[in-house]
Amino acid sequence: MLRSAVGAGQTVARAWRRAVTFGTWAHCLRTREITGGAGGALLKTARADRFGADHSTLALWLAKGESRLPAYATHQVGVAGAVFDEATGKVLVVQDKNKIKNAWKFPGGLSDLGEDIGETAVREVFEETGIRSKFLSLLSIRQQHNHPGAFGKSDMYIVCRLKAVSFDINFCQEECLRCEWMDLEELARSEHTTLITSRIAKLIFYGYREGFDKIDVNMREFPAVYTGLFYKLYHKELPEKYEKLQPNGIK
Repeated sequence: MLRSAVGAGQTVARAWRRAVTFGTWAHCLRTREITGGAGGALLKTARADRFGADHSTLALWLAKGESRLPAYATHQVGVAGAVFDEATGKVLVVQDKNKIKNAWKFPGGLSDLGEDIGETAVREVFEETGIRSKFLSLLSIRQQHNHPGAFGKSDMYIVCRLKAVSFDINFCQEECLRCEWMDLEELARSEHTTLITSRIAKLIFYGYREGFDKIDVNMREFPAVYTGLFYKLYHKELPEKYEKLQPNGIK
């Protein structure tokens, strides 16, 4: 019985490899089914992502190298980088590969554990486009619950404004269909964008015309209450006279 269960697990693993290019997840309705038999065999090659009271999730990376499949999400944080070159008035955009609608969007992806928002934006932009950049500000946050791409959990999608450090595109052909520097006003008026991209392009265009201080949410680092730790606080720029307000003495 054990031999047939192990064989079944190996058969499922081989089927995964034939059907999927990079990686996949498998969901089991009852947790106890994963600890023995076919589930036990799968555990030899697949990562146990989560054990819950009534379900389990396995993840298997099928491509070469270390797995890039994200961990099981309770909250998922995605970050995009809007790289705008003020000198030319152009912004960096991509079209994702293997999408039903090849709309223009800002490059981005999921944040790694322990990675700051700005670091994620800079890293994802470089990985997708070959463009090096520097974090400037936070522009927007989208919150969506019951997200299908986050195991039905909550998804946060953050767009940052970045400054280009390099300009020669060398985009990742595994992830992107196209990549280019596009005129910002053209992007703001285009019908061939995602909804978020369209709104953020208009927001950047507004900042470009009227001043980025009107749209930027800036970052400051402060010491946390826990010894030796720090946190990032994002808010609109505080005028100096309010920054220097002193607390009233206790009367």
